[in-house]
Amino acid sequence: MLIKLVILTLLALVLSADMLHFYKMALHSVAYDKTFGLVQHATTIAQKGIAQSRYNNFSLDASYNGIDAKDLHDPFYTFNVSAQDDLDIFNQKRYKIEALVLTLREKKALFDVQKEELFRSLVSMVALYHGVKKKYELNLALFKEQKAIYTKLSQLNALGAISAIDVLRFKNTLDSLHLKVIAQKNELQKLHKQLEIYAPKEAIPSLDTTINYTKEAFISHNPKVQTKALQAQRSLVEATALRESYIPQLSAGVGYQNNGDPTSYGNNYSFNLAVHMPLSSAHFKGAEALKVKALSEQSKMVELKLQREQDYIALTQEYKSAQEQLHLLDNNLQNYLQSKQSMKKAFLKQFVSFNSYLQVLTQTLHMQEKKIELQLQKQKVATIVNAIASGKIYE
Repeated sequence: MLIKLVILTLLALVLSADMLHFYKMALHSVAYDKTFGLVQHATTIAQKGIAQSRYNNFSLDASYNGIDAKDLHDPFYTFNVSAQDDLDIFNQKRYKIEALVLTLREKKALFDVQKEELFRSLVSMVALYHGVKKKYELNLALFKEQKAIYTKLSQLNALGAISAIDVLRFKNTLDSLHLKVIAQKNELQKLHKQLEIYAPKEAIPSLDTTINYTKEAFISHNPKVQTKALQAQRSLVEATALRESYIPQLSAGVGYQNNGDPTSYGNNYSFNLAVHMPLSSAHFKGAEALKVKALSEQSKMVELKLQREQDYIALTQEYKSAQEQLHLLDNNLQNYLQSKQSMKKAFLKQFVSFNSYLQVLTQTLHMQEKKIELQLQKQKVATIVNAIASGKIYE
């Protein structure tokens, strides 16, 4: 039993990796990683800009004055140099840098939301492709089988064993089936070309057959909740920055004067220190508004968590429904196939009417196509749940 479980797990991982590889190629095609790389680079430049902005208010002034009067034997001069700068002694710029970091993480979470949507869309397209392919193969095989029967009916009609009307009715039904086969063939080609746009020269991947992860693992990966959490955190950082904007800023400067006036007392030195304290109450009101915004975003997290849980329930119920219906179909489909063969022989011997034969043929085909749909429904759900729960689509 343990060996069987290990084999099934390894098989599921191989299939998942196949779909994940196709998805990674699609990510490259739509340039998600490249786009985020540019956003990341822009954020790094902005951070450096903030770090270097401490020199924005630095000033260095120098002046030279010379005096050459008639009554002076020697001219004299004064040379002045001064430097002034604002001192962020409380490191208030750190809030701007922290907000930028949180914004980058928020954008990464938003990219993860888009990645998940892309993966779900690709899985649906792949499932549709496999469904059309299997139905095409099924109908093509049926068409060839019925075409062979039509040849026999034509021979029987030539011998007078069957009426021309029955042969014509069969031919009309055969033509309808042929049209269906042609439509499915073209649909299959269209889907293949559409998937090729995302991952050129890649084979259409297989899908998982079983769910291998728990509900907790599925719910734990939720980029929408992460986005709201980061938005709330950023709002709180901005609120703190506004609330602490009343903290005084210091402006310090030094000056030096080289005085060549022989009547003066020599060179002069100066030092100044100024305190700037904003007293506007608007900052406090803005901070309170940002706190309310953060609470609103946190409340939305609860709603998004519930939506994720509902998503898991809907997916697993869809999986369970397909599994139960497949079990029922597997028990009954063999009977339909046997009835089809028996009815085929009876029809060729004219023991049953064309309508009776067509009815059994249609019912059997419907059951076979329904089985294909249920298999793909189950595989699609398993692939989506496994990929999200593993977190690999966000890497």
